[in-house]
Amino acid sequence: MYDGELVRFRALEPGDAERMLGWINDPDVTSGLAVRYPMSLANEVEWVETNKSLNYGNAVFAVETIADALHIGGIDIRTHAGPENRKGELGLMIGDKSVWGQGYGKDMVRTACRFGFEEMNLHRIELWVHGTNERATHVYESVGFVREGVARDGWYQGGRYVDMVLMGMLRSEFRAGA
Repeated sequence: MYDGELVRFRALEPGDAERMLGWINDPDVTSGLAVRYPMSLANEVEWVETNKSLNYGNAVFAVETIADALHIGGIDIRTHAGPENRKGELGLMIGDKSVWGQGYGKDMVRTACRFGFEEMNLHRIELWVHGTNERATHVYESVGFVREGVARDGWYQGGRYVDMVLMGMLRSEFRAGA
């Protein structure tokens, strides 16, 4: 387990799949994610099974609150480009809508960056965010991410194209207490 101020990262468990299925099929939750098609329980069980082994290339965590151990979402850092680049891509989901707007997202991002820089020895963490997702963009900027570029009309969802914004942070820019 790996703790932030409000959240704790833990390994995925088989019992997480059913709860996560409700989140991944909720359009409110997935409106800012790269999810297009409905998932079945079998899909979600397979995803949990595939991602339950934590390693350098696939650091995937369930996220729960420290206060009451409520499973609220998930976060991952994936290192697609190989260890030589020391670069990870951040992805997250807060599936439990009852905790939205309470600071859990910022703590999740800050804790993931601390894990990525201090435990994985990454030099850079990056992410892509929908250009229309102002709440998420604000959270990323408050932790220290910088807008680096825009893929115009980079994602099609809900009958329209949206820009995708690339944001990144270098280890030297990370402020653990931000």
